[in-house]
Amino acid sequence: MKTAIQFILILILSSCASKKSIERKVITEYNFQNITESFDAKKINYIGLKKYCVGGIRIEMPNEKDCKNCYSEYDIYIFWTIKGKSYVQKFDNCSEFNIVEILDFKANEFLKKNTLELQTGKVGNYKIDQETFSSVSHSCFRNYIINDGKTKYQNEFDIYNLTGENENLNFKSNNELKIIQLDNKLNKIIKRLENENQFERNKKTCYNTRIK
Repeated sequence: MKTAIQFILILILSSCASKKSIERKVITEYNFQNITESFDAKKINYIGLKKYCVGGIRIEMPNEKDCKNCYSEYDIYIFWTIKGKSYVQKFDNCSEFNIVEILDFKANEFLKKNTLELQTGKVGNYKIDQETFSSVSHSCFRNYIINDGKTKYQNEFDIYNLTGENENLNFKSNNELKIIQLDNKLNKIIKRLENENQFERNKKTCYNTRIK
C-alpha cells in the first residue's frame, strides 16, 4: 500500500513539473527572437521593432482586455507586405494582438531602397567632446530585426543618443540615419493605430491561459 501511494505521488509531481515546463516554453514564444523566427519560417520579408525601457517601472492599470496575471514589459511590432498589401502585428510578453492592415507604408519598398544603409548605419554615443560621453541609467531603447529576403540583420540603439541638439556632437549625424528615419515613420503609424485602438489583444493566445 505504501509503495502504491509513493508511486501516485511521483506521478502527481511529475505531472506538475511537466506542466510548468510547458508553460515556460509557451512564455518564450513571445520574445523578439522567436517571433521573428516564426516569420522567417514563413519566408516573409519583414521589419521587426521592439520597444523597451530599462531602469524604470512600467505602470499600467489592468483591465479586462489584458491577460490575467501578466503585465506588459515591452512592445513588439512586425511590419510586412504580401501580395501588395501591408500589415502590422503587435506582440508583448503576454500574448499576440490582431493583425492590422495599413495603407501608408510598404515594408518591401522601404527595404529595397534602404537596406544597405539600414544595415550599416549605427547610432553613435552621446558625445560632448573628444574625450567625454554622456549616458543615463533610465533610458528607452529600440531594437530592430530586419529580414529583406536576402539578409537578416539587427540594429539597436538608445533613444538618449538622439537627444541633446545643442550639446551632443553626434546629434545631427544620428538623426539623419535611415534607421532613425524608419523609426520616426513607424512610430507615427504605431501612435495613430494605438490612438484608434486598432490593436486588439488576442486573449486566446495569453500564455498563462493556454495551458489548462
